[in-house]
Amino acid sequence: MKPAIKKLKDFIHTLCPSDKTEWTVVTSLMLYFSIISIPFCLSVQPEDAGLLGYDTVGHLTVSDMKISLENAFHWNLRHPLYRMLYLPVILVNEALLLSGLNVTWPLFLAFTILLMSGTGLFVFKTLRALNLTIFSSAMVLALFCSFAHTVMLSIQVDSFVMSMFFGSMMVLLLVTKKSNTLTDNLLFLGITGTTSTNCFKVAFYQLIEERSITKAAKRFLKTIPLFSIFFLLTVPNLFTRLIERPRGLMYAVMGDSFSFQGSDISKWKLFIENFLCEPILFHHTTGIIYSHETTHLPAYSFMWCYVPIAIVFILVAYSVARNYRHSVIHLFCCCFGFDMFMHFAVGYGMEEAQLFCGHWLFFIPIILGLLLANKNINGKLLAIILLLLCVYFLGHNLLSLFRSM
Repeated sequence: MKPAIKKLKDFIHTLCPSDKTEWTVVTSLMLYFSIISIPFCLSVQPEDAGLLGYDTVGHLTVSDMKISLENAFHWNLRHPLYRMLYLPVILVNEALLLSGLNVTWPLFLAFTILLMSGTGLFVFKTLRALNLTIFSSAMVLALFCSFAHTVMLSIQVDSFVMSMFFGSMMVLLLVTKKSNTLTDNLLFLGITGTTSTNCFKVAFYQLIEERSITKAAKRFLKTIPLFSIFFLLTVPNLFTRLIERPRGLMYAVMGDSFSFQGSDISKWKLFIENFLCEPILFHHTTGIIYSHETTHLPAYSFMWCYVPIAIVFILVAYSVARNYRHSVIHLFCCCFGFDMFMHFAVGYGMEEAQLFCGHWLFFIPIILGLLLANKNINGKLLAIILLLLCVYFLGHNLLSLFRSM
């Protein structure tokens, strides 16, 4: 028991702020995301808060915003334990509702702010572990916080927020080499419980660490028990679905998981506009909220808008080429390649490819951090470029968002 407690303490210490600088970072992140969230919460009702396709609180609530506790054990193959992971928030919300206080909307947004602030902290800690200075780490983190869908996810109660949180945690554990059987189980519970296909990314992560298929397979088998226990709690709801909705076994198991595949739109256009550009820079300067133009994102009003986005991806590609032996690059290539396969080969969610950036967007600042850490690179010039990009993205994306409220 004592070794397990020690491992748990080490795990918590790895994830939590450990010095004054990290506390300053996480406080600043919470303040930043709160500044975005508060006017959004005051001006937009949850049932009208669809932003470019995200299902705000859609997985968790019903029309009257009252959450039934049994929904925490709802069968959903695509998001197996997503509602269960929100159980602490659901219980607090239930207690407040019983007292006559309905603050569901701000409560869930507050939890989203915590998740996004945690993601930012994990990115910062990863950058510091890569031997970047405090200033360089903060600068690259600021660039990440200026991205369009980093801003968007800070006000979205959706599975992608949790995927980004646990995904960035996985990268931190990889870089710091602080993983063990306990952390593997907790990580797998969170990331795969949020979205089932993330189990492949955990397998990639363990294969990269072990450098052996046999060792990685054995480790993976030791990783799944905790998740399996909680997943079994959702099985009774599967039988309920079979009884109440006699539409066949396949529908009961899969639900609507594969109800939106393929597209009539050019894959190249979707790849450029939706998959690469939109997560970095909003296409719309107004009308983000209530917009349903998720599948037909137009070209930017000004062609020069593509220039800063191109610079980001050129720098990312250059860093990948220079650091191709680094474990973070290996994990990025696996995760990014898997998403490419799912969206553009299988065709799953291809028309809404920008929504899935929560699975890989957090890699960009870390990969750019690897470039900054290289002593053969002109660090001052790169820092100036990143600062200019940050200012431009922040101004454009925040202005676009607040014009919509």
